[in-house]
Amino acid sequence: MAMRRSPKSCRADQARRAARDRGVAHARRPFPAWIHLAIARCRLHARAPALSGRAGRMIRLTAADTISNRSAHERVALAKRRAIPGIAILGLALSLLPVGYALYLMLLIDIALPGRSGSTIVGLLTLAAALVVLHTVLLATRHRLFAHLAAAYDQAGGMTERLDPIRKALVGPAVPALIDTACIPVALIVLALVGGPVALVPLAGAIVILLVLAPSAGKLARDRDAARSAYRLRDVEAALGQPRRALLALLGSGQHASATDARYRRQVSSAEQLASWHEGHAVRLVGLTATLFLAATAAAATWLMASDAASHGAFAATMLLATLIFWTLHRLATHLAVLSAARQAWRAFEESVNTIEAPRALVPLPPPVRRLEVSNAALPVHGTRRMMLQEVSFAAQAGDVVAVIGPANCGKSVLLRMLAGQVRAVAGTVRLDGATLDQWDDDARSAHIGYLPTVPELMPGTVAANIARFDPAADPALVTRAALAAGAHDAIVRLPNGYDTELAQHDAPAPALSVQHRIALARALYGDPFLLLLDNPSAFQDGEGNAALRRCLAGVQERGGIAIAVGDSAAIIDSANLVLVLRKGGMADFGTKEDVRARMAERQRRDAERLAQTSVYAEPRVADPVVRDRE
Repeated sequence: MAMRRSPKSCRADQARRAARDRGVAHARRPFPAWIHLAIARCRLHARAPALSGRAGRMIRLTAADTISNRSAHERVALAKRRAIPGIAILGLALSLLPVGYALYLMLLIDIALPGRSGSTIVGLLTLAAALVVLHTVLLATRHRLFAHLAAAYDQAGGMTERLDPIRKALVGPAVPALIDTACIPVALIVLALVGGPVALVPLAGAIVILLVLAPSAGKLARDRDAARSAYRLRDVEAALGQPRRALLALLGSGQHASATDARYRRQVSSAEQLASWHEGHAVRLVGLTATLFLAATAAAATWLMASDAASHGAFAATMLLATLIFWTLHRLATHLAVLSAARQAWRAFEESVNTIEAPRALVPLPPPVRRLEVSNAALPVHGTRRMMLQEVSFAAQAGDVVAVIGPANCGKSVLLRMLAGQVRAVAGTVRLDGATLDQWDDDARSAHIGYLPTVPELMPGTVAANIARFDPAADPALVTRAALAAGAHDAIVRLPNGYDTELAQHDAPAPALSVQHRIALARALYGDPFLLLLDNPSAFQDGEGNAALRRCLAGVQERGGIAIAVGDSAAIIDSANLVLVLRKGGMADFGTKEDVRARMAERQRRDAERLAQTSVYAEPRVADPVVRDRE
């Protein structure tokens, strides 16, 4: 029997292990602790790879439960707030390094050279080497902070395209060039101490360059946005161009399409040329101004040295600092377009963060198993007062199959999207077992609701990954069960690699639309959702596919789910026990299949009688005189 240890000895062992871990963590730290803390926070909030050492483990353990409940916008904002202090401190340290380089030149020329002391030269060289090493380490650390901050922006799902300018500015030289402008005031102060009135020349040059750059920022951003949009359309054209050209050739419009494409390419080229010319013009103007003021600085420093008001070392330090000032401004002009685009994206991101409501802490609800109820649901067209759906009310119990029928553009697909929670009704409610859809979070709601769009939208990945909704912990048994329920298993195993066949690849032939539709149906059935929404599931299907659809709806009915299918095919109508009729966005009828058929037959009979009465009392038709003469 193992001996029980006293709590005191256990605490002593824990203290020894903690001390050993601290020693290992400190031994692994090439940078100061505050830098590691900032990097660890950025990595944590960006979901980057785990940080080694005890500090990273402590940060993850203490913040994991908090960050897991934050939205992507909050994670980005938090990562930004955590990283900016470290970046600011590094920027301050980097702005002071040129002072060390200037002192090195002054000491080397004014002290080491007249004294002809080798030891002094070696000591100053060692000091310069230490400055260079420190400069390199600080730049590398700042680059790591920017990279992790860019990774945090990369995790803001749904805003990938809008945040691209920010990521490009962070991982590239644009933002470092902007931050390096902090060294300009320090350099001007040192110039005033070393060269006296000579500092006025670089100061005037910096002011002139900033006045040149100020009006160019907005213009460069607009030009780059236009060029970026043109490039994006060009990429889409390149991806879809070949199939479209083949179709246009079959339609006899190949020549006109080629002329249109050529005109479009000329527009893209002119937009890029305009943006490049404006950017190059600003850079050339800044370079010319910087060269002129640098020459003026050299002349002023030479005049001071000729007047015995400055030494040779002061002249060298003055030229070094002036070159640093104008080189920093030239870098800023080079990346001004990127910075302007990033600034606009940053403002848009901040506005979106301010407008997002704080997420509610939702109490986990049991899975729905009984009832779907829609009460007076209404949904307008976005941005207008015209209603797509109005006063739609119906209910379905477990085991019901509802067929939604109606003419085109009457709101059938919009109704399914509202039931799936993709759009929210402005009036009325949608409830599952008495709870509205917003009482479930997105993951829980998607687990209880399966949705099949009219056009099967499969994502790049394997067949199994598409069916499992790209869940990395998906059970293969659930994948095959969903495929069997959708009648897609036999078609999938006939693919080149079966369930491992890659879909949505440009260099590989796509499966037939009927097979893609069954795979999308299997995706909707994955996990046996309680509510199954099928938007025109008979599309692209042959007799075998319609038979599989019948079996699928029967399986949902047997396991106690609810299926709502849009369409009037025989497979849907025969499988349904309830029918919902929509007309002009409103509910025209709802009930059992037999009752709805009887009411529709009665309405058709009344319409026929009304038409017959109208034709009896109508004016008699005059015969055509030509026909009458022939008779």
